[in-house]
Amino acid sequence: MRHLALFTVCLAPSAFAGDVKLSITGPDGLKGTATMTNKLLEDGNKLVRLTMKLKYENGESVDVIQESSYSADGEPKRMLQTYKGTSRKTSVVVTFDPDGAQVVSDNGSGPKTNKVVRPQGSVANTAEFWFLRDRPKVGQSVEFYAFRVSEQAWAKTKAKFEGKREIVVGGKKVSANVVSMGESKAFYDEAGDLYRFEIGKMTFERTAE
Repeated sequence: MRHLALFTVCLAPSAFAGDVKLSITGPDGLKGTATMTNKLLEDGNKLVRLTMKLKYENGESVDVIQESSYSADGEPKRMLQTYKGTSRKTSVVVTFDPDGAQVVSDNGSGPKTNKVVRPQGSVANTAEFWFLRDRPKVGQSVEFYAFRVSEQAWAKTKAKFEGKREIVVGGKKVSANVVSMGESKAFYDEAGDLYRFEIGKMTFERTAE
């Protein structure tokens, strides 16, 4: 589940104009489907919601919900992650303030609270609004500290717009905008909708126009 746990952070520069349907493939026979909804709110903030239905080769089924909200300048406001599998159910809710991240997690034995101090550096990811509100120039990048829910820790991160590349999605050749961040790459159309997201051996790919 390591790559899946990183998905929320590594897809941070995504900007979806509406609902996007995705297919998922990964290691250990992992297959699944996902829907991502992205909203630019009236107050300038942004809300992203991702729902996933996953199935492994051993027959295990997992439902995952990830939800994040950001201020107009890209600072995180709240994050939610729920995981419901065959044998376990977990949830994590993170709220952010000037001092850092307040984490409430429940692995099935009751809620536990943890305070993670804000790092000495920016936590504002302006790439959150690329292609949704803002159009970056080729080579433009932003460095920031992203909060990784699964690790309950801040991680220094860099998002960069690499320009355009031709890829094949659903048997069709398209021109995509490429954004890299750490070990991940995301490919978007001109409206800001995702064509494909790659991280390690996991791939998320659009299934419908």
